[in-house]
Amino acid sequence: MKKKIFFFGTPEISVPSLEAISKLDDVEVIGVGVFPDRKVGRKQVLTPCPVKVAAKSLNLPVVEINNKEGLVNIFQDRDVDLGIVIAFGMIFPAEVLSQPEYGVVNVHFSLLPKYRGASPVQSAILAGDKTSGITFQQMRKELDAGDILLQEELDIQNKKTSTIFNEFAHHTAELIPSFLDKIFTSKITPLPQEESKKTLCTKFQKKDGEVFPTKETASKIWQKYLALDIWPGIYLATNKGNLKLTEISLVPTDNFHELSCAKDTSLFIKRAQLPGKNEMDIQDILRGNPDLFS
Repeated sequence: MKKKIFFFGTPEISVPSLEAISKLDDVEVIGVGVFPDRKVGRKQVLTPCPVKVAAKSLNLPVVEINNKEGLVNIFQDRDVDLGIVIAFGMIFPAEVLSQPEYGVVNVHFSLLPKYRGASPVQSAILAGDKTSGITFQQMRKELDAGDILLQEELDIQNKKTSTIFNEFAHHTAELIPSFLDKIFTSKITPLPQEESKKTLCTKFQKKDGEVFPTKETASKIWQKYLALDIWPGIYLATNKGNLKLTEISLVPTDNFHELSCAKDTSLFIKRAQLPGKNEMDIQDILRGNPDLFS
């Protein structure tokens, strides 16, 4: 008999795993939990999330969830063997976590117990970590504190958050078939997390993207650039307003502007954007604003 899975997710990084699960012969996706369509862009157009779009293309039943009561109803109204959660921004009530026979499993993009919370990939990059990874954890009431069911370490050096998200999303999808087989045949021994080694991370704000060349080394700014590429990006305060740095490097090439940073280090700006303007090569911006960095 096929095992019944209820999948929860929102962004594009959740889609490869949903697709992978839907292709398996020995499981059935009995529902896909998503948030209601949200208004997007300047025109505030109601837009479905990527997981909803993918679920409909796969002919999977979609359930829109407005609140925690909606989560409770899902498990009360359906016979669910396993819940799988990948990037679904809602805390699950403790009362539902033990209802499926195999519980609810969350996929978290860090090597737990490091970087519990909302920004594990960005925080690992900012810390200068050479590796991070993917953790399948048995969900519990406390945030990202569940027993580790599967963990894999992966390289993140000199990679942007967007690149890591894409790589981790597809690697998770590759791990899914083996993981499901093992959990359904009781071949996984849950490993409690070491609480003494936990670290926490939170969401970033717009102000977190500001860089301070007189206080920060070029390397520190480079890590910010990699970590915050999706949101909020990085910017430098100038006499023309905040200059968004859209392409930078730690080594010089043609048409860069050299920016002096702390501890006698240098950052090289290739492309940038002034408020209300289009993104441009930095030399083109400087031709129209020669005193930009004065």
